[in-house]
Amino acid sequence: MDVTKSTTLYQAFSAEAIAKSGVAYTDIIPIDKLAGRASLHIILTGTGTGQFQCVASNDETDAVTDFVIPNGMADIVTAQTVGTALYTFTPPCARRMAIKVTETGGANAIAVTAYLALQ
Repeated sequence: MDVTKSTTLYQAFSAEAIAKSGVAYTDIIPIDKLAGRASLHIILTGTGTGQFQCVASNDETDAVTDFVIPNGMADIVTAQTVGTALYTFTPPCARRMAIKVTETGGANAIAVTAYLALQ
């Protein structure tokens, strides 16, 4: 284990209410100096389903809603329902990223608390 690399922790969401078929984004996170490892700890309540995706941009002026899903990047999780889970993923090679959450069940809202660890 390489203990020389530090891990940065972000509270990505704090009881974020997302309406049925709604979308929410984290704040923009600079990732140009990452070693390339990440994990997302999700606590989801409500009766809907959440899809979690990493979106990114190399443009310093893009708004988070203009970020895109990098080509070939899979969802962090496609269908998270009520409960707690920890997912690992590899962030893209990009300047900035955010986590996008979409309620995909289409019938019920969700609330999300999530913590993002980056190394």
